[in-house]
Amino acid sequence: MTRVSEASSFHAINHAVGKTKSRLEDIQLKGSNLKRIQKPSDDPIGNTELLAVRSVDIDNEQYLRNISFAKAQLSFTENAIEELTNLTMKAKELAIGQASNFYDADIRKSVAKEINQIKRQMVSIGNRRMGNKFIFGGHKTLTRPFDENGNYFGDTNQTKVEVQKDFFVNVNLPGKEVFFSEDAYANGPEQVQPQKPEMNNPYPEQEMQINRELASEQNNGTDSQSERSGNIIKHIQSLENALLTNNPEIVQTILPTLDKDMDNLIKLRTELGSTVNSIENAENSIEKTKLLNAEYKTKIEDADVAELFTDLTRQQNTLNATYKASSQMMNRSLLDFLR
Repeated sequence: MTRVSEASSFHAINHAVGKTKSRLEDIQLKGSNLKRIQKPSDDPIGNTELLAVRSVDIDNEQYLRNISFAKAQLSFTENAIEELTNLTMKAKELAIGQASNFYDADIRKSVAKEINQIKRQMVSIGNRRMGNKFIFGGHKTLTRPFDENGNYFGDTNQTKVEVQKDFFVNVNLPGKEVFFSEDAYANGPEQVQPQKPEMNNPYPEQEMQINRELASEQNNGTDSQSERSGNIIKHIQSLENALLTNNPEIVQTILPTLDKDMDNLIKLRTELGSTVNSIENAENSIEKTKLLNAEYKTKIEDADVAELFTDLTRQQNTLNATYKASSQMMNRSLLDFLR
């Protein structure tokens, strides 16, 4: 007959109780947060899928932050272009009124002051900042893009932001795209600065000074000076000079240039609207992806409540039975074995 020692019985009971308590503790932990997967060993394949979904969610959160920045930047830029469009339209209206011989030199001198204010507002728009960065300077965001004469000192680089997986959008417009119309950029300052014909002028000294400035700009043959001369600010300056010299013929030649400036601004606003629409589509797609991922994660890691509490009840009963059986085995004395 094989004799079972008290130590063996004790270790067997301790193992059984510990195993039952461990199962019960695991079920209680799952019941506290209603998650089926508490550690990778609970479901290795499901845990791998959960990590992949969480990685996508983290990426999407960053994309949403990029979208928020892009929308703010583009909205700020669109507002600036809208103001610039309104100013150009106002300057064109004044130019149309002064393109005939109906008004005299004094009237044109008064209108020139208003044109000068428009030019100064355009320079202010060109140097507008979002935070501490100039929005029309290209990558030279800390350098003032325009001086008071309308000369451009930025670059043509654009900033791209990823708003969805492998989908990048431009969030800035360099000043050369906004303030320089394509034709004016190609033809240089001669298009908006023709020679003034002979006519009587009550301000001969002022006329001579303006003509010297125009001649100085036209004689400078460098490419950079040609590029700097063909922008909206320079066109408005030419309009102001024509009004100060009481020259309606030059005003007439500036009108087509202002029309091209308007067309360029309208085209840019259309492009901005298209970019904003694509960003909003990307945002909607990300939001839908987040909902689908949340549903998928729920199917993988969430516990079945009915099954969970059934297992909890069963394990509690098992533990109670183990305790009862153990107490009957361990409460025997030496006299019980001598009977």
